[in-house]
Amino acid sequence: MNRLNQRYSFAMFFMLLWWLPGMVAADQPTDQRALEGVAEGKAIFDVNLGNPSTLVVILDVVNETLDGLAAHGVEADLIVAFRGPSVRFITADESKIPLEQVEAAQALAERVGHLSERGVRFEACGIATRLSGVDNASLIPGVEPVANTFNSLIGYQAKGYAVIPIM
Repeated sequence: MNRLNQRYSFAMFFMLLWWLPGMVAADQPTDQRALEGVAEGKAIFDVNLGNPSTLVVILDVVNETLDGLAAHGVEADLIVAFRGPSVRFITADESKIPLEQVEAAQALAERVGHLSERGVRFEACGIATRLSGVDNASLIPGVEPVANTFNSLIGYQAKGYAVIPIM
């Protein structure tokens, strides 16, 4: 390779090094437009799923939501309301959980604990626990029983919370 080609190759290499970070950053999605000027993000997640592995993923997304709000300087006020078949997996009584789903339910309990420490509140529908045979006293730490999560959804929406259905 002659000297001119070497210089050209080095110049191209350094130009790529200079441009590449900007190109990568430009491709990253952002929530800036939606969160611009927002001081507080209030949401209640209406969770009605019967698969504990999927519930774990949902709570991981709630965790990422907290991170995203914080990255934009938005104070989060988040609630997760479990209803329907989801309440079967938020009990500390593992005899109520099918054996093949116990591990996922344990992971779910860990996520609830972590998110509770970050300020997320959790509710369990008293109607759903009653119909599923789950004792409210056996709910995992961090989950509070309420009479009816439909009433919670109505009340929190009236208070300005976004209702995010997870079904």
